[in-house]
Amino acid sequence: MLLFTSCHLAHGQQSGHYLQGFTGLDNGSTSPPGVYVTYLPYIYKVDSLEGPNGNTLLKPDITIVANNVVYQVTTEKRILGASYGLSAIIPIVNTRFTADIFDASAQSAGVSDIFLMPVVLGWAKGKATYTLNYGFYAPSGAFDPALALNPGLGFWEHQVQAGVGYSFDKLKLWNASALTTWEINQSKSGLDVKPGPMFNLEYSLGRRIYKYKINLGAAGYVYEKLSPDSGSGISPLVAGNIDRSYGIGPEFKYTDPVKHLGLDFRYERQFGVEAKTQGNVFVIGITWLNIFLPPSAHH
Repeated sequence: MLLFTSCHLAHGQQSGHYLQGFTGLDNGSTSPPGVYVTYLPYIYKVDSLEGPNGNTLLKPDITIVANNVVYQVTTEKRILGASYGLSAIIPIVNTRFTADIFDASAQSAGVSDIFLMPVVLGWAKGKATYTLNYGFYAPSGAFDPALALNPGLGFWEHQVQAGVGYSFDKLKLWNASALTTWEINQSKSGLDVKPGPMFNLEYSLGRRIYKYKINLGAAGYVYEKLSPDSGSGISPLVAGNIDRSYGIGPEFKYTDPVKHLGLDFRYERQFGVEAKTQGNVFVIGITWLNIFLPPSAHH
């Protein structure tokens, strides 16, 4: 049972904090100046465990739900010609595990590691937008190296993001975006284990309809660990393994500044997975937004 219930599961790979497929449409641009509060549940339905060569090892039934509360502010301040903002994410994770093979089950819940992003920079030039961000995960969630189920991961992580968005036509209806996320991990608390650095690329293609309030399209991601996990706590049986995965699916995004409402739904099916779990990802976003009006709008 211990082989399944840790986030890295039977193959011993250490998971990072960033959730694959966490962003989609418009992820290459920053939000307009304003205040945003989002309830963003991330639901991961695991249906298989893939080995280092992409072969299916087991078919467990695992449901992981991260109930994220995202606070974001984009200010009217400019830095290097870019808009400046900051954000924070408080995740509450619920994990329910069922293994039919062993006729056993377990579940865990609690506040996971809090994410703070003190630097969010955004540029807009013509049909293109750009974003550059820095943040970090603090090991605030409960973590006991002796337990298989933990809300927290037990280590600090630095995160650097760079993204771009582009509109293909003069009316800016057809749009594409891409966001890269680089994870630089520290050692785990109480263990001589250091997860390897990780790379995520999330991309999207969409079209705006209904007076620009709806962006409808597809989103996907590419994830790969850049180097193996290190430390004496890594089992020799899995030392040197690299995990990777891919995902793609449809997305619906609705934004109405007048009603201060944003809605987002994204589904991605994972494929090409190696040394990692595989399944279906569902992301649902409900946002209260209060966009700051430009000075000219007040006259």
